[in-house]
Amino acid sequence: MAQRAITNFYINEEQSIYLLSHRDAKKHKQWLNICIKQLTMLGYKNVELIGSGAFGFVFAGIDDSQQDWVFKFSRITLAQSVRDRLEDEAYMLSRFDHPMIPQFYAFERVKKQGILMMARAEGEDLEQLSIRQGKFTAKQLLDLALQLHQLLHVLRNYRGGITPMPVVHGDIKPSNLVWDERSKTLSLVDWGSSVYAQLDASGQPIAANVMDLMSADVTNTNARMGDVYFIGDEQMSGAQSSPRFDEQGVASTLYALASAQSCRFGAQVIPASSLGLPKE
Repeated sequence: MAQRAITNFYINEEQSIYLLSHRDAKKHKQWLNICIKQLTMLGYKNVELIGSGAFGFVFAGIDDSQQDWVFKFSRITLAQSVRDRLEDEAYMLSRFDHPMIPQFYAFERVKKQGILMMARAEGEDLEQLSIRQGKFTAKQLLDLALQLHQLLHVLRNYRGGITPMPVVHGDIKPSNLVWDERSKTLSLVDWGSSVYAQLDASGQPIAANVMDLMSADVTNTNARMGDVYFIGDEQMSGAQSSPRFDEQGVASTLYALASAQSCRFGAQVIPASSLGLPKE
């Protein structure tokens, strides 16, 4: 592969996290411009900021072979334990080689900042699609549900060598599902909440042998908080991670798209049974 090494990336030590003043806002804008300039100098074209949040920034660019790439940056002003989450995300992403999961390429630390490089999912996220078209039809929902079922199957049946190691994405929602209209396929993005499951699909502890089961910690959870508008009650209350979390995320996603709402809580007022969907 002909991608330029992101180890040569320049990081501004003065990156700001909160825009509390005109000076900070100017500094922040300068940092974003530096990122775009540096990625351009590395050979990427059409570089643009495509997202930002509490933990970092996301840029996109195209290489010489017209491949779309995403560059995810952690905020250097966050605590080290929080910045390390980007490396955790890179590790979990690198475990998969599947057409519905963006291809991992590299993770680098430049000064105090982590940079995750991965392929860009083609298409438009389902949240934007829902805003534009309104309620999804029953056929659209069934097509999506079949592909979401495939994704859940891939996550639930992941194996670390010979040992079953189910993976929990932890943040399945419309804005993290990208739909490519040309190929009619989904991509699951933003793996920042992903972990290895502590419980299997039957709710039993996961361990490699009997000794691991006997010593397993049944009180602590490794689960990370996803979007509270889509995660289920177990994940929100800090239960041990399991494939059930992602099943609930999928159910919330399908309900939100079917009812043209931006969360699952509307089910208290507009029950799923009132949406005219087939029982299948």
